[in-house]
Amino acid sequence: MKLFKSGISILLLGLFMLGLGQTADAQDRREAVQTYNNARELVNSGEYEQAIVQFQNAIEVAKQIGTEGQDIVERAEKKLPEVYRQIALDKYRTFKNDQTISNLDATIDAFDETKDVAEEYDNSPIADQADGVINQLLYSKSIVQYKQQNFKDALATLDQLIERDPNYAKAYYQKGIVLKKIEGTELERSMELFDKAIEVGQKTNDSQIVSRATTAAHDELVYRGASATEDKNYSRAKELLNRALEYNSNSADAHYRLAEAYNKTQDWQQAVDHSKEALGFETGGRTDKAKIYFELATAYQGLGQKENACGAFGNAAYGSFKSPAEHQMEYELECESATD
Repeated sequence: MKLFKSGISILLLGLFMLGLGQTADAQDRREAVQTYNNARELVNSGEYEQAIVQFQNAIEVAKQIGTEGQDIVERAEKKLPEVYRQIALDKYRTFKNDQTISNLDATIDAFDETKDVAEEYDNSPIADQADGVINQLLYSKSIVQYKQQNFKDALATLDQLIERDPNYAKAYYQKGIVLKKIEGTELERSMELFDKAIEVGQKTNDSQIVSRATTAAHDELVYRGASATEDKNYSRAKELLNRALEYNSNSADAHYRLAEAYNKTQDWQQAVDHSKEALGFETGGRTDKAKIYFELATAYQGLGQKENACGAFGNAAYGSFKSPAEHQMEYELECESATD
């Protein structure tokens, strides 16, 4: 009989302890739910740092009650990357209002932290988004540094961007632009980067950067070619200007500068051919065409084609070319139109 009563007592005690355990679990769940709800309210009021702490507390409490708290854990873990992203967006707004390098670095750091948290909680959409934004911000940072003439810092930032994403075509283009500004930089370094930007841009269907890099390469070669002509390095000028045509075969500027260089070396027919090409591609008005007609007239004069030379000089007699063209017509060629 005593043994029976003892067994009953043990059973009742066990049930009592079980009840206590269930009550404790229920209390823990209520605490986890309340902490999670508090975190959401903090998010709504823009208190993101405090919200992060509360979401982490909710996860910790919910994990202690096992499967009963799993839904709270999952919800809080889903919210955390979103809150970090919101902090990063606030940092970005601060940068937009005050575009300093320090504000930009703070924004980059915030998105980097967002990416890490998103990866920790298997939120690939936010992780991928943050990764893409970081690339854009690094590019923006290089632009700010370039405008501040911090060319070496800009190059370092662009190298960091290229290391993160070798398919970021704009980084190669901008690096080529920056290198042009650094005294003593070889032309070929910039050209290699423009070519790389074109290659990557074509691969990634970035037609805008392909166009910008192509134009930059063409313009640099025309500029260098014209400078070589001024320095009387005509063979170098022709080489550079013909390379420019590889980037834009319809370039009026490149053809005009080639006509100029060929006239300097008395390659009259080449000068005629390139002058005609330049006139065909020139979309500007009479002022823009006057200089081309002057080169064409000079080439015709060199070939001994007086009538063609007189006609071309007549078309060149406009603006700053009016006086030299009329001089050639009246005193060198004795054109009929100049003596009438």
